[in-house]
Amino acid sequence: MLTKEIRQQYRQRRRALSPRQQTRNARLLQQRLDSLLAFRSRLKIGAYLAEQGEISLDLWIATTRQRVFVPKLYEPLEPRLRFAELTPQTRWQHNRFGIAEPVAHWGQTVHPRQLDIVLVPLMAFDRQGNRLGMGGGYYDRSLAFRCARKHWVRPRLIGVAHSCQQHPSLPYQPWDVPLDLILTEQEVINPAQRRNN
Repeated sequence: MLTKEIRQQYRQRRRALSPRQQTRNARLLQQRLDSLLAFRSRLKIGAYLAEQGEISLDLWIATTRQRVFVPKLYEPLEPRLRFAELTPQTRWQHNRFGIAEPVAHWGQTVHPRQLDIVLVPLMAFDRQGNRLGMGGGYYDRSLAFRCARKHWVRPRLIGVAHSCQQHPSLPYQPWDVPLDLILTEQEVINPAQRRNN
């Protein structure tokens, strides 16, 4: 199956979830995230605002004690993401894709390498840690530096999705940045354990 077809298939699956299912999944995800981060505090965590049926982080963002940063698209030469911290004073605007992002200039944002964790939205995933995004390559470009690191790895990349977005085996490209963990409303998947078996 071609990547374009896989993306279309899982986009439809996401959108087919009822509002009730979306809310239920978001609550279960909040519990999993809280449990995963229970003994850590004041981490800098990159999150996202859900679009087009993505599993929502809103409940978790509203209650967490972690420092939450959300992506802002910058397009100087090659489009990349930087992250702005959410505060009560955060103002919003829509980027050229119609996605809400903070009003922040370059100096008010941080490079992803300054974050401890990035929660990465997924279109589809497999249990080996491969992900399929929306197709723009923004996360892969912005996190490409991770592929050059052998030992100390920061930020940790946690893919976040509905369990119905799992694919048996996704095609892998050399520029794809693999995930450290995958989190769904049903489970925490550790791809490294599968790679080492």
